[in-house]
Amino acid sequence: MLLGLMGLLFVAAIAWMTRPLWRGGVNAGQRRRAANVVVYRQRLAEVEADAAAGLVDAETATGLRDELDARLLLDTDGAEAPAPTTSTRSLALTALVAVFVLGVAVAGYFQDGSWKVDQQIASAPAAGEEPQSPGSVDEMVAKLAARLEKEPGDPQGWALLGRSYFVMQRYDGAAAAYARANELTEHREPDLLVNEGESLGLSSPDRDLRGRPQQLFEAALAIAPTNGKALWYAGMAAMQDGDSATAKARWAELSKQDLPTELRTVLDERLVELGVAPTAETAVPSTPSPPPDAAESKSPAPSADALLVRVSVAPELQSRIPPDATLFVFAKAQEGPPMPLAVSRGNVGQLPREIRLDDSMAMTPAAKLTQFDRWTVTARISRAGQALAVSGDLQGSLTAARSDLGKPALVLTIDTVVP
Repeated sequence: MLLGLMGLLFVAAIAWMTRPLWRGGVNAGQRRRAANVVVYRQRLAEVEADAAAGLVDAETATGLRDELDARLLLDTDGAEAPAPTTSTRSLALTALVAVFVLGVAVAGYFQDGSWKVDQQIASAPAAGEEPQSPGSVDEMVAKLAARLEKEPGDPQGWALLGRSYFVMQRYDGAAAAYARANELTEHREPDLLVNEGESLGLSSPDRDLRGRPQQLFEAALAIAPTNGKALWYAGMAAMQDGDSATAKARWAELSKQDLPTELRTVLDERLVELGVAPTAETAVPSTPSPPPDAAESKSPAPSADALLVRVSVAPELQSRIPPDATLFVFAKAQEGPPMPLAVSRGNVGQLPREIRLDDSMAMTPAAKLTQFDRWTVTARISRAGQALAVSGDLQGSLTAARSDLGKPALVLTIDTVVP
């Protein structure tokens, strides 16, 4: 009875989330990861725009970025697995959302705590089959909740209810349901512990992972030290608590695992901010600071596929440059992923000087400078040596286009103080 209800509820939840996508054919081979990453990029771009416009403060923006990073971490679970060779759009996108449902709610729940999510979704509706309406999802969740009130001793039922509430973004209900499941399993299931902590954090107005959520993540790690979801959230909670040493330890452990490229890029960015060298796969090339007497005389050689920028600092800000500060120069697509396409990082040295950006400086082979036509190039002087802008950093930006490749350096003036 319960297994049948679980299957029906799972199918209904998938149908509810894919209703706009029921018609038309599509190749499922690359859709799983692409759809997750597109959503991540769009939302991150919105956060960056709000931050740049002053609609949110730096602390709030950081919290939103962390939440999106966590969603990407979970959404891309299992994305490297081979895609089915025959499918319709309904089956492919239903399978995608099935991966999402399992990834964000119970990573490894059906796989003995594994970090990878099973790609074979047996309960997905067949091609051409009419999915159930969103209204029926609410009804089925309500029926499950009512049954559990009468039969409260079912930990799998409470876990299913928590997963359902989480997908519906009813995080308070999800946290309460997972708490009941944890009580019944005597707090011995690491994935359920993490899910309760995740739901508690998302239910708070400021996405606070400290306190009880942090205790749950650490409890999960005490049982399963390599649980990827627990390692990620434990690191986030430690950062919110100002404990960078613990965050570094948790994320360094996570970096040892086999992660999708997009996830590893996000993780390495966080580790770089903590002073940990990124992995070889996603290392950000560094532009060494030239000696003072060579800063003006030696400039990068022009190249047809490279963008040259001459970075200088406005006179009124020169006295505010710490000698040990870090200079970041990076290009982002004006219409494309929010992640930088090319990054130069090094000591601030003597300015002005020319910086070269090209495809060899990409953070991932999937997003290179020459794959786009227009970019926003930003130069930032970081006091703390972090890629993420913080109050007091100095920065400036300009717009460049493909026609600027291989041309004399564009003038980029650092003239703004990050509020």
